Parts: sequence; structure tokens; C-alpha cells
Amino acid sequence: MTNILSIVIVCSLGVLLLMTMTKPLQGLLRFFTSATIGGICVWVCQGLGFAIGINPVTLVALGILGIPGFVGLLALSLFL
Repeated sequence: MTNILSIVIVCSLGVLLLMTMTKPLQGLLRFFTSATIGGICVWVCQGLGFAIGINPVTLVALGILGIPGFVGLLALSLFL
């Protein structure tokens, strides 16, 4: 009986740990997805003649800001 109880407690703690970790992992996945899609959009815009460089700073800005960050980079490339 004690073995079954200890297995249930360990499994419950494991599920609780996984539930706690999903929120930060979701944010990290959203950041990398946004940075990847933004990098592809910047690469396409480079082919169209916009002067936006793909570097770690632009990818971090795109990862954090998403679409508004991309629009901001486009506006900066037009004015600078």
C-alpha cells in the first residue's frame, strides 16, 4: 500500500511540475516562432529592396514585438 501511495505522490508532483512549466515554455515558443516568421518576412523584404539587415538585434526585436516590431523596422528602413 505504501508503494502505491508513493507512486501516486510522485506522479502528482510530476504533473504539477509539468503544469508549472508550460507557461514559460509557451512564452519561449511564441518568442522563437515570432522571431522565425519575422526573420523570413525581413528576408522577403530584402528581396523587394528594403534595407533591413537580419542580425540578432532585429530578430530579438521581432521576437519580442511581433508584427508591430516588423512594421517598425519597415518604417525605420524607409526613413533612414
